[in-house]
Amino acid sequence: MATIKRRKKLSDLQIPKFKAPGFGAILFTIVFIYILIMIINSINSTAPVIFTVEQSSYDTDFTAVGLAIRKETLINAKVSGMPYYYVRDGQKVSKNANIYAMDSSGSFQNAMEAIQSEGVDILSSEDYSTLKNQIKMFKTGFSSSSFGDMYSFKTSIDNKLLELYEEKVFELAGGTSSSNLLNAEKAPFSGLVTYYQDGYESITKKDISPDLFDKTIYSKQTLKSEKGIEAGSPVCKLIDDESWEIAILLTKDEYEKVTKNSMISYTINDSSRTLTTDYEKLEKDGSYYIIVSFNKYIAQYVNERFLDINFSFEESSGLKIPQSSIVKKDAYMIPVDFLTSGANDADQIYFNQINKNGDDSPELISPLIYFQDDRFCYVDMSEIDANAILRKMDSDETFSVATAARYTMDGVLCVTKGTAQFRRIVVKVSGDDYSIVEPGISYGISRYDRILLDGSSMNEGDMLN
Repeated sequence: MATIKRRKKLSDLQIPKFKAPGFGAILFTIVFIYILIMIINSINSTAPVIFTVEQSSYDTDFTAVGLAIRKETLINAKVSGMPYYYVRDGQKVSKNANIYAMDSSGSFQNAMEAIQSEGVDILSSEDYSTLKNQIKMFKTGFSSSSFGDMYSFKTSIDNKLLELYEEKVFELAGGTSSSNLLNAEKAPFSGLVTYYQDGYESITKKDISPDLFDKTIYSKQTLKSEKGIEAGSPVCKLIDDESWEIAILLTKDEYEKVTKNSMISYTINDSSRTLTTDYEKLEKDGSYYIIVSFNKYIAQYVNERFLDINFSFEESSGLKIPQSSIVKKDAYMIPVDFLTSGANDADQIYFNQINKNGDDSPELISPLIYFQDDRFCYVDMSEIDANAILRKMDSDETFSVATAARYTMDGVLCVTKGTAQFRRIVVKVSGDDYSIVEPGISYGISRYDRILLDGSSMNEGDMLN
């Protein structure tokens, strides 16, 4: 027989009981959550990086490319033949002096080959004596301070030997006159003789363009030839040595730096001689140039078209700060005529502010004035009411601050007493990563001051963590 179990009554069921947490558990949970939040905040936030202001200097010198512009004349051969040169490269020649002679018939060349092959002595004992005396006299008067005279002396000896050589050639050629053997050409004007062409001979400063400064496409050809020269072809070049110019291509920043002063200092091709001259400014088709003019030194650079111009400036010394530290701040520009001094404090500067209730006794206020010039004082905007009305001392003239112009200052956030405070700076030289600023300005910074490396990481007045 099956057994039937009796269902339990609802009252007989046991309901589990929940025990409320104690005070200690609740306190522990709160502390744990607080610590967790602080840890998360510390992970997500970056402490501001501090930079200590240093005394430093900044090298502002730079080198630019200069283009030599001269009065250059190509001398073309009138007849074909083999040229024989009387003047060395870079030597000055006077007007109507022989520059070169052209052997158009070949007789001179044949006679020269005969002299060389037969070993004929072209100098007599008298010739040797004359040359020896000239060398002795030069040696006696030579000074190392005039070393360049040696080149002139060498040229004169070379020309003398060439004349003696020609005389011997004429003698071996059967007494033929030099006019039949050689066609000598004379200088049309005095100047420097050189033996190359580059296509820049007719360039003037009116023709200046950046393409002319491209060394990669520049081509220079010698005019001397061992195979002879055709009539009408250039045989040499004559340069007027009275005056010449150097055109210098600059970037906009370099141009602005150079043209701040009426005179510039520079060297040419690392020369030990520093030149200080005036210059001409030229802006053309978006490019920037300066032109310097000379009436000397041309002989040193007669064979160079491009010159390295090394500009030098006075060393800029001051306080070194990172570029990332610089921030900007606006200030009110209030006319200096509205400044006054207190009755008992001559050193303190005030403004007379008209009371809002309109009575006749103005209130003396003394907001922060960063600096002032002949016309305005530059006032911290947070320390004066934007709607304030100022009254001039001993006058009924008033000035509304709401109408004041605003001046944007450069500055940094200086860490003082745990807060970020704005300090004004005046940049002397601005570089890619650092700037040099003037020391000792009003409400400025000093050496060893601590400033924010990233000026945008905090606001003025913020507390440092």
